Amino acid sequence: MTDKLTSLRQFTTVVADTGDIAAMKLYQPQDATTNPSLILNAAQIPEYRKLIDDAVAWAKQQSSDPRAAGC
Repeated sequence: MTDKLTSLRQFTTVVADTGDIAAMKLYQPQDATTNPSLILNAAQIPEYRKLIDDAVAWAKQQSSDPRAAGC
């Protein structure tokens, strides 16, 4: 017998409406939300701090604006 999530996957696209990366790893959705409030909430979770720091560092490296280095 299959669980409800597996059954749903047969008929629809599973999308995560969360910023919780652990939940996304657990449920493996095909897509995820871009809801800014959910992303902001996820950014406040201490376990995800390194992801945020890495993203900011990457963005600074990509920027041609000299002000980005001082942020």
